[in-house]
Amino acid sequence: MAKVIAWLVLIFIVLLALRLINARKSRTRQHRAPEAAAAPMVRCERCGVFLPRTDALAVGKGYTCADGQCTKH
Repeated sequence: MAKVIAWLVLIFIVLLALRLINARKSRTRQHRAPEAAAAPMVRCERCGVFLPRTDALAVGKGYTCADGQCTKH
């Protein structure tokens, strides 16, 4: 019976340690600065959809969808 109790205590200690490690990681992740800023959004001149500027093509004074498959032409 003592062996069973010893194993249960050992398992409890290991699970507690894992939980504390996970809590510390999530806390440091929350306090860290954002990795990358959000990309500025632009509106497609053809179809009116908003998309990240990195995914758009500059045309004249505005932008269009980069793939050219606008919903409205």
